[in-house]
Amino acid sequence: MTEILTWHPVGLIGLLFAVLSLLLGVAVAVLAMQGYLRNNARPMLYVAAGFVLVVLVPLVALVGVTVVAEQMIIWSGTAVLQTMGLCLILYGLWKPKQTEIV
Repeated sequence: MTEILTWHPVGLIGLLFAVLSLLLGVAVAVLAMQGYLRNNARPMLYVAAGFVLVVLVPLVALVGVTVVAEQMIIWSGTAVLQTMGLCLILYGLWKPKQTEIV
């Protein structure tokens, strides 16, 4: 296990931004989920799920699976999950509103 204090300063800055990105992504997902629960707006559910896929799942996969699987498989899997998450976010933001017919 590498000591964090012995890392190159660029590596420490990268780690700092990775943690900040994780926190911001989770915050956006929580806000989107609250918006879904408050307004019953299904697109916000897609946005929340998209942010979880883009930010949280790849990080957990990288940390938890690196011991078991090869790196190329992990990189491919995280790329697929991030792409799916971005598609969910795009769908949630782009989906036209349903109008009620009276």
